[in-house]
Amino acid sequence: MSRTPRVLVRVLSAGTAAGLLAISLAACGGTDNASSNSSCKPAHDGLKTLTQGQLTVASYDYAPATILNGDQVTGMEGDLIGEIAKLECLQVTVSSSGGAGAVIPSVQSKRVDIGSGNWLRTKARSSIVYMSTPLWSDPQAIVSKTGLTSDDLAGKKVGSVAGNLWNDSMQKWLGDNFKIYQDDESIYADLKAGRIDALVASAASAKYRFKSAPIDGAQVVNVKPNPNVPQFASVGQVMLPSSLDNQALGKAIDDDITKLRADGTIKKILDKYGMDPSVGEPGAPSEL
Repeated sequence: MSRTPRVLVRVLSAGTAAGLLAISLAACGGTDNASSNSSCKPAHDGLKTLTQGQLTVASYDYAPATILNGDQVTGMEGDLIGEIAKLECLQVTVSSSGGAGAVIPSVQSKRVDIGSGNWLRTKARSSIVYMSTPLWSDPQAIVSKTGLTSDDLAGKKVGSVAGNLWNDSMQKWLGDNFKIYQDDESIYADLKAGRIDALVASAASAKYRFKSAPIDGAQVVNVKPNPNVPQFASVGQVMLPSSLDNQALGKAIDDDITKLRADGTIKKILDKYGMDPSVGEPGAPSEL
């Protein structure tokens, strides 16, 4: 969600993290406990995380960025976080309780170390979380069965998932015709059934979804600037949010992302999920 942006000001509801779904992934040397592997030397000494030897991540299903499947977290960000954890000799634990709306609040309240799920760099978020250096760029799109563009939405019923940075602007513009959903399954089901005319989402996410769950006639049209939605003015950059109170961790993640871009790892991850590798060169950090 390009999911701020994808706020957030995703204007996020403060979801609870109680009853977390914990998914543990060995992240160093193929052991069950990376922190106990004495042969693993972290790229940055002395990093502090909520639980020693672990990197706790708030996430939710948002393919191809994040894919939760049993005891595996994959997708573009899931794979990249795994590579970062290897560099830092950490074990990854994922909290998926509360969906998209709980990610940023979980980071702010220090229930997790970092967030994941296609969060964009925005001016509003810079004051509430540490925004990592960009992972890749992420064009947003209008998804409909009639080829609607961002100029065609007045008078149409339009949906968006909670937490997307454009939600407030679109609510003001479209009023009661704009509906906020809590998950992708519900919003795409309503698009398929004709209960909404269009939805706004990550272009990459929509195209990836339609490979396995197509909707007859569905088209993905990248947004263009619209005076009613300032957030459409430029392409967003995806980041990993972490706590403003643990900037050592945030800066270490920045360094790790830079290394993984330079050695070709990010390009390989994008290739794996069918993305254009050029989005992996997002340029200097910017904010929506």
